[in-house]
Amino acid sequence: MEITFLIVLLSCHVIHSTDAAIEKNTIFGIEKNSLEVAGPIKDILAQTNGTAVLPCKIPDPAVGIVTWVRRKDRQLLTVGSDTHSMDTRFIVRPNITDWTLNIKNVQHEDRGLYECQIPTEPMQHRYVNLTITDAYSIIPGGPDLHVKQGSSLRLECQLIAATEPPTFVFWYRHERMINYDAEPGVKVEATTNGSILIITKAKLNHEGNYTCRPSNAKASSVMIHVIEEEEKPAAMHGSGERSNSNSGTNKCTSTQLFQVVVLLVTIRRYIMNPTTYFT
Repeated sequence: MEITFLIVLLSCHVIHSTDAAIEKNTIFGIEKNSLEVAGPIKDILAQTNGTAVLPCKIPDPAVGIVTWVRRKDRQLLTVGSDTHSMDTRFIVRPNITDWTLNIKNVQHEDRGLYECQIPTEPMQHRYVNLTITDAYSIIPGGPDLHVKQGSSLRLECQLIAATEPPTFVFWYRHERMINYDAEPGVKVEATTNGSILIITKAKLNHEGNYTCRPSNAKASSVMIHVIEEEEKPAAMHGSGERSNSNSGTNKCTSTQLFQVVVLLVTIRRYIMNPTTYFT
């Protein structure tokens, strides 16, 4: 009886020591005490509202029942191909070489360390550290763009920090979506990392606030200003003033020339008939 009590006491001491080591040896909330010995940690990046894909390589298709565990709360997520958690976002995608865990509609609270347990002898472990990022979009050249009336306009919506392509990108002029307006001279082209809005000939009614709104990233906006053809930049107005100044100089020169001509005529008359000027 005393021996049994001693064994139980030692077991409790070992468990308590292990838990204490786990709490003390953490980096950014990730348990690292025995994991560095057990195997490497694979880093996976996913974006909010997207799908996180956590890989787990298995040595044999007939390895048995593989389980996934979330380490921060020791939550058992999946057992075999079944989801054990009440959170149905966790889904296993097993195949011949991999026992992948998918987390749909992933959020920041899903970040952290995950463990895949493979029932071999001895048991194998795979560790994945999940990091969550927020994707956003930009329109280069903003927040204000000036375009001359009649010239072409090309707006590109680029996704930053996105781990997967968008399902769609909607373009808005003020509050109106223009993707499907079929407006002459206006078209939208999809890219692998966003979308492009093209206006072949900018008109005054094309002026306004444009917004690109991807399905999986924060929206971005730019203000378009259309300059009318008769409008001139300040530099051109300045050259006109200089032109008027030059014409004024020319008028002054003509007056002086007229005075010289009158003087010459007077001198000629004096030479021909000097008595006229002294009587």
